[in-house]
Amino acid sequence: MTDEVPALDSKEEATVAALLRAAGPRPMPSAEATAAARAAVEAEWRSSVAPRARTRAAGRPYLWAAAAGVAVAVMALWLVRPDAVGPASPVASLVRVEGGLQASRGDGQWTRLAADDAIDAGTELRSSPDGRAALRLASGVELRLDSGSRVALEDTGHVRLAQGAVYVDSGSQPGPASSDLVLETAAGRVRHLGTQYLARLQDDRLTVGVREGRVAIEGPSATAIGGAGEQLTVADGQLERAPLSRTAADWQWVAEVTPPYRLDGRTVEEFLVWAARETGRGIVYASPEAGRLARSVTLSGTVAGLTPEAAVTAVLSTTSLRPQIGAEHIRVDVQPR
Repeated sequence: MTDEVPALDSKEEATVAALLRAAGPRPMPSAEATAAARAAVEAEWRSSVAPRARTRAAGRPYLWAAAAGVAVAVMALWLVRPDAVGPASPVASLVRVEGGLQASRGDGQWTRLAADDAIDAGTELRSSPDGRAALRLASGVELRLDSGSRVALEDTGHVRLAQGAVYVDSGSQPGPASSDLVLETAAGRVRHLGTQYLARLQDDRLTVGVREGRVAIEGPSATAIGGAGEQLTVADGQLERAPLSRTAADWQWVAEVTPPYRLDGRTVEEFLVWAARETGRGIVYASPEAGRLARSVTLSGTVAGLTPEAAVTAVLSTTSLRPQIGAEHIRVDVQPR
């Protein structure tokens, strides 16, 4: 009886072709590994199969030799083929960790991470109930994880949120690759365009707050666009919108794990622009003199470990300027003489 392999239809062929393209070519084994495997298989064949083959096929030595050569070549390639396509490549680095953060490569083993650790594609991260973390993707996008969150970094363009909250910041001047990030959740996927947004998943309820720019939420049945100052909630297939201030309490945890900011060589104004964006506030100079000083005074050191608001107070105390941090603005004035 002959087993026939059914032919693929056009749709199946397209699917297989797509999978092969995604997988890429398998790396070839080295010449040394191939030769060693070939020799081992050929020796085993000679000791067990060859004597019987010579007796039963004395009249067809050339045919058997050819068949054995093909079999040895195929077996050699099988024995030395790698188990994986290649070593995993880093897709992100940790820039700050507060509390506990662990990583797993899908083998059930969890290891504790620290700042400056590299994170490979396919890594799953989980933060402890008191843990938070800030990461920088290879594309330049920054991610921050809230306490009790769980995410998987599939590659530089795909992050999967299983529970908790993640804050996404593509930068004030995002590069071409930063707009490719897709955040996958059980309730839908979130895409952005030059933005700061916060996504929180609780059970099957997805809440997305937009601080800057725009986001698109693609659910099972519809796509919605949200802009700065909006909060979109997707639950039970329904979408709700509500206003959300750029300085609302929802953003407070984000400041607790702000990546370190180096002051060396930066002006006061450059620092204030960073702090204002981190807190969702604007900058107001009380006088032309205050603005001139902010643009001319150069700073040094770092504000690592401080929240942006605390950093503003600490940094300006070393200058002739003083800040007043309000609900919507940072007001900067000259210290009275």
